This record gives sequence, C-alpha cells and structure tokens, in this order.
Amino acid sequence: MNLSVGIVGLPNSGKSTLFNTLLKRQMAHVASYPFTTIEPNVGVVEIPDERLKKLAELVKPEKIVPATVKFIDIAGLVKNAHQGEGLGNQFLAKIREVDVIVEVIRGFEDESTPHYYGSLDVKRDKEIVDLELQLGEIKKPTLYVINSHNIDSPSPGGEFMVINAQTGEGVEDLIKKAYELLGLITFYTIKGGKEITAWALKDGSTALQAASKVHEDMAQGFIKAEVIAFEEFVKMGDWHQAKNQGKIRLEGRDYVVADGDVIEFKFNV
Repeated sequence: MNLSVGIVGLPNSGKSTLFNTLLKRQMAHVASYPFTTIEPNVGVVEIPDERLKKLAELVKPEKIVPATVKFIDIAGLVKNAHQGEGLGNQFLAKIREVDVIVEVIRGFEDESTPHYYGSLDVKRDKEIVDLELQLGEIKKPTLYVINSHNIDSPSPGGEFMVINAQTGEGVEDLIKKAYELLGLITFYTIKGGKEITAWALKDGSTALQAASKVHEDMAQGFIKAEVIAFEEFVKMGDWHQAKNQGKIRLEGRDYVVADGDVIEFKFNV
C-alpha cells in the first residue's frame, strides 16, 4: 500500500509553498513566475497525532516514530490542459497516479506574484481546475483549500478549508483531512518500551495485514495479536499493568483493526 496525496492548482497558487510547509523544509523551488514546478516534488509528511504524544508521555520511549503519508507537488494546471496546454499532459499523467487530490486555490493578493489569470476569483479558479480534471477523465476524492494570507477570512462555502501556506496555519488540519480521505486509520506498537511507532493502515484491514506493515516475518509466522484500545491503555498507564488487569485481548489474524488499537504481535520466526 503506497497511497499518496497530489497537490494541484493553477500556477502561482502557492502549491510549492504549501509542499515545503508540509515537509517543514525547503524542498520545492518557489518563485513568482508560473511553472516553477516542472518535475513533481515528492515528500513524506508526518501525521499530527495527539494520541502518539500521550503514549510517549506514559511510556517515555527512546524513539517515537509517527505515521506518514506521501505528498506530491505537481506542475500547475491551466485551461485546456487536457489538450496539452501548459504542462497539461504531464500534469494529468501524474495526477492519475495519486489517490487523493488537494486542490489549492489562490486567496491572497501579492503584486510580486501576479495571478495567472490577472485577478482573484475562487469560484472561477476552482471551475478551471475541476473542468480540466473532468475532461481528463480524472475523478478522485478532493480536498479544496484556499491559500490565504488571512486564515480568518470567510470561506465561500462548506466544501472549502482556509489555510496560510506561508505561516502553516491550518496545515495540520489539512494533513488530518487528507489522511481521512485516504481511508486510513492508525494503530500503535510499543517495542520493549523503548520505541513507539504509529502505523497508517487502510480502514477495514485485518490483524494479519497490520502485522505485515510492521514486518513481513510477523505476517508469515503470525500466531495472535495482543490488543488494547488506546483509551484503555491510557487508563492502565502501561502494558504490564493492562495485562495484569486482564485488559489485553487476544485476537486472531482475521480481527479487524480499530483506529487507535495498541498491538503486540506474537509470531514464529
């Protein structure tokens, strides 16, 4: 499972700025002229996770590993992209490969970075991108994001969320929403009390499939899964206490993993 999120939008909408903010470093080139992005930028983004922080407070591990998702910054799209205008053919080919679309719509004024079509118009810009995707026969779960320098500016409708790609305001919510649209849940493993890992897993997956995420040997030699819900683990405070209190459940390979499960896999090597 290599699910990915594609960042799309018109040139100069702030796609690459958002991409850099997501990665918390300068990876994509940002400039005031269109088509700065030609080859897609690919990066792995950590999923914000309050439960992981809470588990770390309780266990005090040496290492904490968050769940991650791949984000791809794709070349800007313009009218008639489906006919090859701009970098249209390349754009459409790359967007077909992703599982969820984050459509960035410009909501800021900046004389040093002129709008590709000369003026701000959220509805028009959305319609241009949506039409090109439709004509390119691309239909995927889509998160509409207005990139504004004022995150408190009113949203034109419930389907939009407002962020500031420069400052990062609203970006954590964007990551979480994209994670949901990918249909992912999170389970946790605690390795000897020294390492806590959050794992992204497709909702509806079994314990056997979860084990294969951790290591293929665990899936091949799967015996059982010892499972406790996150909330129950927090009440107990640690794994040994939970076990002593009889709060750890034994589940087989066909158990459907729930969001927030803390799991220890038992397996033969």
